[in-house]
Amino acid sequence: MEKLFGIPIDALMTFLLFIFGLCFVTLVVSALRNKVMFKIAARNIPRRPAQTMLIVLGLMLAAMLFSASFSTGDTMTHSIRTIAVDYLGEVDILVQSEIEESSGQSAYFEQSQLGTIQQALNDRNEVDGIAPAIIERVPVVAPDSQLNEPAVDLIGLDSQYMGGFDSLLDEDGDKLSLGDLESGMAYISVDTAEELEVSTGDSIQAFLSPEPTLLTIAGIYEKGGTPSEGTSMVMPLSEVQTLMNTQETINIILITNKGDAIDGAEYTDAVMTALETTIEGTTLEAEPVKRDVLDAADEAGSMFSSIFLMLGQFSIAAGILLIFLIFVMLAAERKHELGIARAVGTQRSQVIRMFTYEGVLYALIAAAVGSALGLAVGWGMVRIMAAAFSEMEFELIHYFNPSSLTIAYTMGVLLTLTVVAISAWRVSNLNIIRAIRDIPEPPKAGKSSIRGLVLAIIVPLLGLLMAVNGIQQEEATPYLVGGSMVIVGLSLLARRFRLPDRAAYTIAGLGLLVFWLLPRHPLIGEMDQGMELFFLSGIMVVAGAVWVVIYNSDILLSAIITIFGRFRGLTPMLKTAVSYPMANRFRTGMALAMFSLVVFTLVVMSLVNHSIGALFDDSERLSGGFDIQATVNYNNPIPDINTAIEEAEGINLNDFEAIASISGTAMEMRQANTDQEWTEDPMFLQGVDSQYTNSVSYEFSKMAEGYDTTDQVWQALSQNPNLAIVNPVVVPSRVNYNMGGQPPPFQLEGFYIEDDALPEVHIEVRHPVTREMQQLHVIGVLESTAIYSAMVTTSQNTLNSLLPRPLTPTVYVFQTADGSASDIAKSLEAQFLEHGMNTTVIEEQIDENNRVGIMFEYLIQGFMGLGLIVGIAALGVIAARSVVERRQQIGMLRAIGFQQDMVQRTFLIESSFVALLGIGIGAILGYAISSLVVNDMSGTFEDAQLIIPWGRMIMIVGIAYAASLFTTYLPARQAAKVYPAEALRYE
Repeated sequence: MEKLFGIPIDALMTFLLFIFGLCFVTLVVSALRNKVMFKIAARNIPRRPAQTMLIVLGLMLAAMLFSASFSTGDTMTHSIRTIAVDYLGEVDILVQSEIEESSGQSAYFEQSQLGTIQQALNDRNEVDGIAPAIIERVPVVAPDSQLNEPAVDLIGLDSQYMGGFDSLLDEDGDKLSLGDLESGMAYISVDTAEELEVSTGDSIQAFLSPEPTLLTIAGIYEKGGTPSEGTSMVMPLSEVQTLMNTQETINIILITNKGDAIDGAEYTDAVMTALETTIEGTTLEAEPVKRDVLDAADEAGSMFSSIFLMLGQFSIAAGILLIFLIFVMLAAERKHELGIARAVGTQRSQVIRMFTYEGVLYALIAAAVGSALGLAVGWGMVRIMAAAFSEMEFELIHYFNPSSLTIAYTMGVLLTLTVVAISAWRVSNLNIIRAIRDIPEPPKAGKSSIRGLVLAIIVPLLGLLMAVNGIQQEEATPYLVGGSMVIVGLSLLARRFRLPDRAAYTIAGLGLLVFWLLPRHPLIGEMDQGMELFFLSGIMVVAGAVWVVIYNSDILLSAIITIFGRFRGLTPMLKTAVSYPMANRFRTGMALAMFSLVVFTLVVMSLVNHSIGALFDDSERLSGGFDIQATVNYNNPIPDINTAIEEAEGINLNDFEAIASISGTAMEMRQANTDQEWTEDPMFLQGVDSQYTNSVSYEFSKMAEGYDTTDQVWQALSQNPNLAIVNPVVVPSRVNYNMGGQPPPFQLEGFYIEDDALPEVHIEVRHPVTREMQQLHVIGVLESTAIYSAMVTTSQNTLNSLLPRPLTPTVYVFQTADGSASDIAKSLEAQFLEHGMNTTVIEEQIDENNRVGIMFEYLIQGFMGLGLIVGIAALGVIAARSVVERRQQIGMLRAIGFQQDMVQRTFLIESSFVALLGIGIGAILGYAISSLVVNDMSGTFEDAQLIIPWGRMIMIVGIAYAASLFTTYLPARQAAKVYPAEALRYE
């Protein structure tokens, strides 16, 4: 992974290490100058090992999430890089001719142009080799095993130019020489040999033309044969030219840079500069394939890390609350001690230092533990991802970069240090007399302070400015955040004018809930929305709900007593269990917020993923009504598919209800009547025949004026020239949930997918060679489930009118009549093997993709579920502290008749109350936000509706509740063992 959120990883690591080092040196110097305070801070860590473990458990979460996210990104980057090396080997740059309109492949060019390239690069020290080649994809049959492979990469190489490139090595590591091959012989890859079940000396048939060519296998290579997919074969270039009747011509020039397969990409810019000057004005184009693939690998790794970090924001936010809670409770535990220290001359700044020292020691330990555990979590995530990607024949190799581990550790320490410093400042503000006597602090006089009044005025004014700016810029985030600041600020302002806390916080909480949860303000539909709203909405609604609950706890307590108090013997335990947490609003509120945030995240992701996933279970809708998709080799296409099937054995036209052909070619595109530039790289323009338009079942999310039905659009596309339809991917959306994904290379402008109508839109297409240009009128935007459609589709007649000569289709889609689509697909491959037909059963592919999607969904939920550690640690810390704080209370309860089991149940009910209340708040708010999210997505997924996966919801609630009971069981048991006589004498 080279970047994170667009920041180079090395620069980020350098910056973090600098800040970390600066803070570390500052703290060390401060500790040396305040040795007594440091010793007091350090001695507190080993005094209560159990409490220290809980604190470390809570503090380590941020570092663990960072480490796991980076490990996943590093694995993705490394795996794609490995695949790139396997595919490209030492090849860094490919020089090819323009794309042929008839095949979509690079055209052949005179081999003499190799000399021009060599002459231009002879003086370049960065270049290690230049070689001519022919690379074609051909069908291959093994007569003895009766097996075939429809797409084998045939590579023609000249041994005299291959010095700087990969050698062909067999499984023993011995080199296979191209010069040793005689006419009619070839080397094949291990994958090809396995697919065809052949070995050295066997014969194979390669369809280099309509008639097969018999070849003898001279050897099998395990490495080399690049660039190619896994199934490949290598022959001398001259032999391939003879067999394919392409003497003195080639279709590719390979260039390798100095250095190994990865490091060679560093010299690409210099070589490309020399090449571009040389090939300017010719039909040749240079592609920096190695650099492009490595950049794509870095982007993929960065995207995965960013996704997991963004989804872990709620857990990190909960972790921040936990840090505050821990230090507030530590201050409460040491209140008497701190009061005495202040009384004998300790300054407030020294108290801040003492708590900061202790927090830093916790942070250093916790970040180290968290980073190490994050690697383990990342390894587990990679194993799950590997199982998912194995369905797609993509191998993941677990890997982590030491730089990423360093960043995870430093980020964990610095985040904790920041929160610790703020917490230490807060807890140092105590009344000495009350601290010594261990009695509650008096109400703060902030309601009448000038500073508080100024703050209460500034917050709503600043919020109003943000909201207005959001409206002007059509950005939802500043509008919603600004509106929230206005609601909270006005409530705080009213509090300054003696509005009771209960009324002020209840109004603020209800205001936030109404503002974020009621059907969207009309303005929101016109504003751009991003992934950050998911995080902000969770924070805002949870804060609002917690304020309402905490400041109306007496109503809640009365309701609980009314409902459950009728059970004999339960009332005293209920009153005791519920009253205590509600008497400590700050700590209980933070615990509720932690639990609610985590459960909220899990519920939202489960509901949204399940609701959207339900749309992709309908294979009929996703496939457009077709059952099989087939491609044929462009060197040997089928002139008339219907006639070919009618003449074939073992298959006939009665097996199909519809057979449609698809052709396409690369075109430069831009939207007409706009300032758009032509696309940098040509895009695929698809042409479909009348059989396709008559049979396809794809619906449209938008249709141009004058079209009322789907059939009208499809028929117009087929019958009228210069019309087009587009995939919704090329239409911008106000809701951006792509989490770092790259935008499409071509996108329309002037309207959004959420808009009701499709305006007048025209696309200009230009042939990259002839430069002929044509304008196409967009008459429809497909529904988002049309996953097998091209970005831009027109009719075959329109497509052929844009080209020098008509295209022969190379893609076919079939609607089967009766019988198994899988069996028919196999028959098609067998009958049209010489054409290299490769079939895909669409329903099977959709099922496979859904399995991968479900696996990723569980992976993401599991990752976000790590946040439960925060809630569990919070309840554990609270329970452990409660036993200490309430020792005398426990003694009194025992003295008036409470048995040991009643005391234990009281503590378990107390933790259950907090946990279940947090779970309930999170679940209800998650359902509400999910409804809004699914509704927002309806512009992209037209039939999206909220579907509740009850089994998964019960599992989330059950795991969260069981974990909370497990953590608080030991403190509850400890409380039950307190003897009355000892407790009443306790000071």
